[in-house]
Amino acid sequence: MVTRMQAQADLVKAISDIAAAMPLARTVQLYEFALFLKSHPLPAEETFEEIAADEALWDAQFAATDDDKLAALVASVEAEINEGKTVPMFDGRGEFVERK
Repeated sequence: MVTRMQAQADLVKAISDIAAAMPLARTVQLYEFALFLKSHPLPAEETFEEIAADEALWDAQFAATDDDKLAALVASVEAEINEGKTVPMFDGRGEFVERK
């Protein structure tokens, strides 16, 4: 069983690896988002055990997903994209595009 401290250390390492592979501008955005999260804690932080149980539930639900239904959903989304029925959420610099 992974301890809370080991899980935290593993996540910090994974985040560091991701940040190291990003362009500097994206790393700055990641840092700013981390600062935002730090200054806006959740009302009631979940325990490690609650998070692990939730992850296990998601894993089980995903494993039970009908592959054909998922493939059909993916195909319909790709068709909408290819037909130009969608608009991008982010611009070329990775900034969120607000729609009115």
